[in-house]
Amino acid sequence: MSLNLEQLYALLPAIYRTRDAQNGEPLKALLSVIQAQGAILEENIQQLYDDEFIETCAPWVIPYIGELVGSTGLYEISGATARRRAEVANTIGYRRRKGTVLALEQVAMDVSGRPAKVVEFFKRLITTESMRHIRPHHASQANLRNGDKLANLGLAFETLNHTVDVRRIAPRVHTTSDPDTSPLDINLHGPGKYNIPDIGVYLWRWKSFSVAHAPAFSVDGRRFLFSPLGQNVPLFNAPAVRTPFTELTTRFDVPQPIRRREFYEELQQFYGKANGLELVADGVAVPWKQICCRDLSDSGNHWGCTPKGKVAIDPELGRIEFAPDLAPPRQLRVSYSYGFPAEIGGGPYSRSSNLPPLDPEQFQFKALVGTLETGTLADAIDRWNVQSPGAKGIVILPDYETYSIDLTGIAAIRMPSQSELWIIAAQVHQSQKPFDVSYSESCVTLHGNLEIYGQQAPSADGENAPPVGQLNLSGLWISGAIRTTGDAVAVQLMDCTLVPGIELKRDGSPVEPAEPSIVASAATTLGLTRCISGPIAIDVDGTGRICSSIVDASSRCSIAYAGADFASEGGDLHIEDSTVIGKVWTRLMELASNTIFLARRPRHDAWQAAVWCDRRQAGCMRFCFVPTDSITPKRFRCLPEDPSLEGALDPKFVSLHYGNPSYGLLSGDVPMAIWKGADNGSQMGVYHLLQETEAVRNVQLRVPEYLPFGLEAGIYLEPSRTYVTGVIHGPYGYGSHRFVPCDDEEAELWRVGIGAGLL
Repeated sequence: MSLNLEQLYALLPAIYRTRDAQNGEPLKALLSVIQAQGAILEENIQQLYDDEFIETCAPWVIPYIGELVGSTGLYEISGATARRRAEVANTIGYRRRKGTVLALEQVAMDVSGRPAKVVEFFKRLITTESMRHIRPHHASQANLRNGDKLANLGLAFETLNHTVDVRRIAPRVHTTSDPDTSPLDINLHGPGKYNIPDIGVYLWRWKSFSVAHAPAFSVDGRRFLFSPLGQNVPLFNAPAVRTPFTELTTRFDVPQPIRRREFYEELQQFYGKANGLELVADGVAVPWKQICCRDLSDSGNHWGCTPKGKVAIDPELGRIEFAPDLAPPRQLRVSYSYGFPAEIGGGPYSRSSNLPPLDPEQFQFKALVGTLETGTLADAIDRWNVQSPGAKGIVILPDYETYSIDLTGIAAIRMPSQSELWIIAAQVHQSQKPFDVSYSESCVTLHGNLEIYGQQAPSADGENAPPVGQLNLSGLWISGAIRTTGDAVAVQLMDCTLVPGIELKRDGSPVEPAEPSIVASAATTLGLTRCISGPIAIDVDGTGRICSSIVDASSRCSIAYAGADFASEGGDLHIEDSTVIGKVWTRLMELASNTIFLARRPRHDAWQAAVWCDRRQAGCMRFCFVPTDSITPKRFRCLPEDPSLEGALDPKFVSLHYGNPSYGLLSGDVPMAIWKGADNGSQMGVYHLLQETEAVRNVQLRVPEYLPFGLEAGIYLEPSRTYVTGVIHGPYGYGSHRFVPCDDEEAELWRVGIGAGLL
């Protein structure tokens, strides 16, 4: 109500208020109840008015307003209510612009939540021109000296022309089996492209994540890398927020790797603080006029030839080189954007909704690393280790800093019973309030190992032991390993990356492939949520819970999950919505759901199965891809059910190389049974959380409604294909392609000859 309790109580005659006060104010208590219910009624009346407008209505009203304007229902995408609201609000705008590229692009973006580009392929046909409609730039032959146009060949922003292709662009009609082994691509588009009725809708699967003012990885005094992990990484542009129905999608509106040629030609469009790419040397921003684009690939002991007075950037490798005549900076900080499909594994995205309320004031122990009191993380841990058992503490790692650590041995993190410690990356705000932080726009990199030492107190009654200590990590990239020792302890990792292979070489390959990233002894309770990790070794007395994560052993024949000695059964495992690359041996599979187990036994392997559960009487596996030779509990709707279909249903990925922007993405040739194999009809694996299957289906359902009569559309995912790497090109088409077989006894195989790179 508009009147609060005191105002409502003051309306009563004074005699009633006096008697009410003498009797303990029961009348005032009654009025407080009436006032509270009146406030609820008033809020409901105001919401009824707000529900008349799509901009202010409650989420449950959106489909009803959509029904009024004829906007039929689509798949609901979690966290994309604003997109559904925008789609309904823009329905009238779609229809006013029906048949235009602008309307098709806007509807594709609104129903999928992804950047979209619509291409009219009939405008790229080589035709005999009419003298009444002369197009001087409509060339029938490609200019082989125009490298910019050739670089876009086959992509959404291609400008070259093609001869007619009479095959249909719409998905071909074909007989599907159960399970459906047909590849994804033929269910999104046909084999044809360049024909009069053809429209192409390109959807981008990458997201661009911006890093601000982070320390560059130093190679030597003049050479640096953007990646804090020390490997090559392609730089992405940071698309700006767009206003609906204002302009068509351009190259700068979509997140994709920056090529050297376009960086050279459009330097001011990519470089600068406003564009999200900037170098700051010793506190002074490097102006764009001093920046140049160079190919900084390895050439002997140097990268390239940077002109005098210039700072060279290679956007495809993420490398920086200062000219020899420039004084090497003592400190170089970089702002840039990198690409990744989802908000997992740590990053600058907001983690507030994924965390419990973390008010630093509620902790008895607080430390901000980088201050005079705690200059390093080791200093903060030294202070934590002397706290009394049962304490609750939080250690803040600021912004995008990088630290070298060695928290092992006497410097290990001690976790007594009933204690709780948070080590978390956070953005530190400059204000008068102490520990004014937010859990976004921050991701700290740690180079080194962590050891957690559990200290279990004896039970007071001789039966029930007190709760174990719990360590929580969030928003960290760790180039090293985590080990638990001592007594029982609980370790929870949220939005973290434990680099598969411990460290990365310059080319991004792992330094120690198949080496465990987590070794948990004793009765450790381990949890991973939205994480990327190398192999996990956990004692049989422990338990593991993995959700929306990737566990990568670098090969499907290596061990991804086993016991602490990495040669026996591991602790009980609960895993959901994840991708596991490597073999699994667990005592009990409590639950496995919507998960891809990409595993295989090599020849002469001592393991009995690629996925091996010692106890089969308990537990369940549902909606998973599991090798047919696996020893597991009862399976429900898992693939493949028929061993003869295992090859046809094998999951295909764009890349399984950590550090690649398409890491873990299902490719365009993945079987539809995997693409739609989860319990809700979405894709299996770690990117189940993206609801990408539903987003693409929404585009398939909505776009035909706004196509001009007689035209048909196909959908193209960017990226959708597996990129071949490791090819060494020779003269006259000769080449050699490197294969690393899934067999420890065989040497690496090389195939040499014409067309070897196509194998």
